[in-house]
Amino acid sequence: MTFFVVYKLDRFARNQEDHVMVRAILKRAGTELRSVTETIDETPVGRAMEGMISVFAELDNNMRTERTMQGMLERLKQGVWVWQAPLGYYRPNKGSNITPEPNRSDLIRLAFEEYSKGTYTYKRIASFLIDRGLKTRQGKNPSTQLMQKILTNPIYCGKIDIWGGHKGTFEPIISESLFAKCQPDYMKSAHASPRSANNPLFPLRKLVVCEECETSLTGSSSRNRHGTKYPYYHHPHPNCDKTKSIPKESFEQLFVEYLDDITPNSKYEKLFKAIVLDEWQNRYKKIDNANAQIRREISALEAERQKVFDFHRAGKYTDADFLEQKNLINEQIDKKHSLIQEKREEEFEMEGMLDYCFSYVRTTAKSWKKAEYMKKLRLQKLIFAGSIKYDGKKFGTPDLRLLYGMNQLCGADKSNLVAPRGIGPLLPG
Repeated sequence: MTFFVVYKLDRFARNQEDHVMVRAILKRAGTELRSVTETIDETPVGRAMEGMISVFAELDNNMRTERTMQGMLERLKQGVWVWQAPLGYYRPNKGSNITPEPNRSDLIRLAFEEYSKGTYTYKRIASFLIDRGLKTRQGKNPSTQLMQKILTNPIYCGKIDIWGGHKGTFEPIISESLFAKCQPDYMKSAHASPRSANNPLFPLRKLVVCEECETSLTGSSSRNRHGTKYPYYHHPHPNCDKTKSIPKESFEQLFVEYLDDITPNSKYEKLFKAIVLDEWQNRYKKIDNANAQIRREISALEAERQKVFDFHRAGKYTDADFLEQKNLINEQIDKKHSLIQEKREEEFEMEGMLDYCFSYVRTTAKSWKKAEYMKKLRLQKLIFAGSIKYDGKKFGTPDLRLLYGMNQLCGADKSNLVAPRGIGPLLPG
């Protein structure tokens, strides 16, 4: 192939680094880059022009990304939820704020009320709501994981716990006091324990386990003769010599360094973003195709309905037959229209969302260190799919959530360029 032709250079690559890299690959293959709308060639002036155009293309892309993130931040400050509406809410109009969804919001409120009594687990509360007819927007039963996500999400009491936290201007489904009763650190008098696993002084309790016996580390404080407290993490069984007492400050600093180690390498960001964006676009192409098929079926039904009118006018249908056939077809058309409405795309910019996501991921260790207790617990759940083993000196290889497992995933198989199971973004609902 002699030439690789693009309409504009800003469509060839989003930044200068990618431009140079792909340009070099083309050159090794004996192929020259050409643009339909810009003057570039292999002359010194042509190559200089190509370089300048690629720089300005990257600048334009960066500025658009920054404007997107700034726009999202301003909307958040105004109390507007800018992402996909969580279950129990919906967005009545494009660009509007979310509002409680009839029926589903009542069941979400019921879930909080029942769970606050302290007699339900996440699994039992999911079964409780399934029995009462709660479905996700995909028509599936709510899972245990979904119920945990809902019952710990402050959006339902009107709080946006993102970018410093903001008060939502949308209608809350529950009160702040009810939400607080459903959180892991809420101590009910009937189940109070002075040695609760949710001690704000020790956020790593239950997360870290002994490598030898897989018993969860605990934490407590000792006093010197002057009454000063010294907090320690330690093994609950003194006869295990694998994990000795470790000062809280030293242990948590080791954990912060560990978070730095597992934070996704920046060289995998582009691969991850490319896979997600490709998957996102493919999913909506499928939805567009499905909607096109439904619209064709609607057109066929409308044509059939017109025949019913024609037969009635020609005297082939009695009034009763006419009404029966017309109502039957209208009902089918309404059902088809409802299928299209369920597949509406939420109005937000995926690329900007990914940029925001990685801007947060890059500072994971710093964010955990500065966070208050409950946010530390939530962040730990976002990073780790299970416990972390500790051998007395260092942390072992954990079971990481997909985003934080990129170093393992990509490092193990750099040829794996297809979307792994679970990497695709969620569709509306």
